[in-house]
Amino acid sequence: MEDERKRDLKYDLKYLRVKSSHLSSEILGLLTVFNFNRSFNVKTTRRVRYCEDDQRLFLNIYQQRNRDMKKKQPVFVYIHGGGWMSGSPNEREAFTTRVANSGYFVVGLFYGLAPFYSHPDFIENIYKAFAWLVEHQEEYNIEVDSIFVGGESAGAHLSAMAGAISTNKEYNAKFNLDERSRNIKIKGLILISGVYDMVKVINTGFRNMNFYVESFCGKPIMMLSEEKRKEVSPINFVTKDFPPSFVVLAERDKLAVSSIELMWRFEDIGVDYDYYFGKGFAAVHAFPVAQILKISREAMTGVHKFLKEIEDSNKQGDE
Repeated sequence: MEDERKRDLKYDLKYLRVKSSHLSSEILGLLTVFNFNRSFNVKTTRRVRYCEDDQRLFLNIYQQRNRDMKKKQPVFVYIHGGGWMSGSPNEREAFTTRVANSGYFVVGLFYGLAPFYSHPDFIENIYKAFAWLVEHQEEYNIEVDSIFVGGESAGAHLSAMAGAISTNKEYNAKFNLDERSRNIKIKGLILISGVYDMVKVINTGFRNMNFYVESFCGKPIMMLSEEKRKEVSPINFVTKDFPPSFVVLAERDKLAVSSIELMWRFEDIGVDYDYYFGKGFAAVHAFPVAQILKISREAMTGVHKFLKEIEDSNKQGDE
């Protein structure tokens, strides 16, 4: 009991230090690079509650101002990063508005943050948001039979979890998902600077990574059972049916190795994927969030191309 109290105190002190650093970065980013070069041809609806039982959870909606509401739009769900303990959709709007302006109904999710939430709350909250989309599909005239999902860093990890859940019955059954969305199909993933093997990433040298993983798990990962350690790492549940993916990684990101290992897995079992590898001084962790950068805009070009190819392929399959 004494050891547990000491561990909790150590975590709380670390949390205050890391959280304050994140808040400073988020506020600065919100006022500068995070929203620079956003699209102003997009109408934004913020803080829409998607869970009656938890008023802290919300989503933002982004859609073209001149959208023809008679035409059904595909859905792109964006899951923000921040080490599972910080961040919000508001700081990703340079990215999300540019996707919305290309003809997508974009939803930016706030899925709850550690330590108030921990695994499996995050992914189960995301499926509550998916259920909200199902319930409101007629109101917004959106396609929910199959959706796009993506995110950066922690958001890419959760996106990959959703991708595995949607294509692996064994993994799907592990979670208490909203039945309205449990079997929703994901037609493509955008995975930016993600982490896919939670045991391996704590040894990458990425700053505070061990602490972030502990925040996600609710305790140090090595205190979890072997089954649970496997469960929090979506790479373990990737099958040949995993959704087509566009992977973004960066030369100066210590977590890039996790994306490389995921692509090796794709190669081994035949998952369709493409990638963008950012090079140079600006090629840092999660760089596409800042659309002020040339390489970020290049990565966004790759995102648009990937989404269009999936859409065109699906249309051909329907003919």
